Amino acid sequence: MKKVKHFILSVGLLSMLVLVAAGCGSNPTATTPDDPAKTTSTTEATAKYVGDDACKACHEKASTAFHVTKHSAEALKPISEYQLTSELPKAVALFDGADPDNTKPTQLDLSTAKLYGVMVNEYLLAEVPGFKNKIYRVAKLVKNGDKYDLQAAKAVDVDKDGKEDWQAADGTSCAKCHAPGVLVSSPTVGISCESCHGPGSNHVAADMDKKKGSIVASPTSALPDTETCLSCHKSDPAKDDKGTLITNNHYGARNWFAAKHAQSGQLAGCMTCHSPHKANAKGQLLVKENAADICVTCHAGIKFDLDKLMWKNPTDGHNHITADHSFGAIKYDDIGDDPATKEIEITNSAYVDLAKNALPDLAK
Repeated sequence: MKKVKHFILSVGLLSMLVLVAAGCGSNPTATTPDDPAKTTSTTEATAKYVGDDACKACHEKASTAFHVTKHSAEALKPISEYQLTSELPKAVALFDGADPDNTKPTQLDLSTAKLYGVMVNEYLLAEVPGFKNKIYRVAKLVKNGDKYDLQAAKAVDVDKDGKEDWQAADGTSCAKCHAPGVLVSSPTVGISCESCHGPGSNHVAADMDKKKGSIVASPTSALPDTETCLSCHKSDPAKDDKGTLITNNHYGARNWFAAKHAQSGQLAGCMTCHSPHKANAKGQLLVKENAADICVTCHAGIKFDLDKLMWKNPTDGHNHITADHSFGAIKYDDIGDDPATKEIEITNSAYVDLAKNALPDLAK
């Protein structure tokens, strides 16, 4: 019996030694729960969107300030905030604008449909059961006195019967910036804290001493704030189907690539002048009440004519954010735009060369 006990004890000790040896021989940089720096990839992959209410619990001041900015308050608003000339129609024959092969309409009751909101006082975003994509512009709001008429987002004769049909236009590209929460199934469907900072479930769940660094805007970028801003406020021009350079007219931050500020790297990105969490009295996301006051912080004693320095596109019928951000490197009067067109064309050879030198893909 003693021999059996000694044998069992020996086997147990041997097993322990094997386990210890395996542990000592393992990778010394193996991930451990106590090493947040080494668990970043895991936590990023498992993080979920929790919505703005979860952020407000700790960041009440920043959250309150953010929700009165145009990002939060204007990009996407509930349909209930609009006074319509008639009730939402209970039966609209909608055609799928994202599926040209589908020529059969779907009947949608807008009074009970999944409505996400109205983008910039114009397009109503909603889901259409059975349609190819997740989100559509199902209707357009047109101002009629102090109320709004509800019309087709796009009127097209889909079934070729000689009459214009009510076509729902794919809203995916619009939602990326106006309703990003929809695309990631966030409790906050519009622009939220997590639209810039990423999913926050891990940050919310982290202990207080580990919250710092558990959520940041674009953590892989050297200028994370700028990268985040430019994902929606694109600044680079592009070529149209004729090969003509067209200045980005829809999003804003136009021609930032041409500015000496951008080329020198002296500024710490967009956040040098802009504040993402708070608007000034004019509703502008600036760190000071007036843009000129920001300029003189570095350029003391110089007077600025901001109307010329940051010109706006006079042909932009939608009044998007259109202030030019080349800060004089590209002047509106010299770009060669045809006033009859809706786009801003760059035909001035010096500006074309400037763009192609700064953005080699345009030279291809």
